[in-house]
Amino acid sequence: MIKLVVGAALGAAIGGWIGYASKCSGGGCPLMGNPAGGAMFGAVIGILMASSIAGRTSTSAVHSEHVIEVAGVEAFDALLKAHPVALVDFYADWCGPCRKLKPAIHELADTYEGRAAVLAVNVDRNRELAERHGVSGIPDVRVFKDGQEKKRFVGLGPKSQYSSAIDSLLAGE
Repeated sequence: MIKLVVGAALGAAIGGWIGYASKCSGGGCPLMGNPAGGAMFGAVIGILMASSIAGRTSTSAVHSEHVIEVAGVEAFDALLKAHPVALVDFYADWCGPCRKLKPAIHELADTYEGRAAVLAVNVDRNRELAERHGVSGIPDVRVFKDGQEKKRFVGLGPKSQYSSAIDSLLAGE
């Protein structure tokens, strides 16, 4: 709400100044030809711009030190050997659904710390690994037990489906 008020005030100030500076005498520019019209027009533009900014959510603040960023095939294989249960998120930075999934992946990493590994594989930087596992759409989340893939989820899904898969593998099912 504060962003909208600030946007309206800033837009009105800029629009009013433009209206004052332009002083349309012919009457052909009623919105920006005087300070009052310019202020009203600027306020509307300011509100629209502020609402588009206010609607965006940032996931950059979501970060867990427990997510292991994989850097290559050898590292991936070693991590699967080292962790009996692992959730692997195949993603790309440009992928909108991947960015929406990121907070859930990081929360899962914190929740399962010490019991299951959470690995992140950037498919743009690890093409060989993505090809080896047949990743054709992202986000692609896989759950492994003892190095073998047990569950696969392609597309954006709720955090609960991933935690259920991890829980069932941890329970020995």
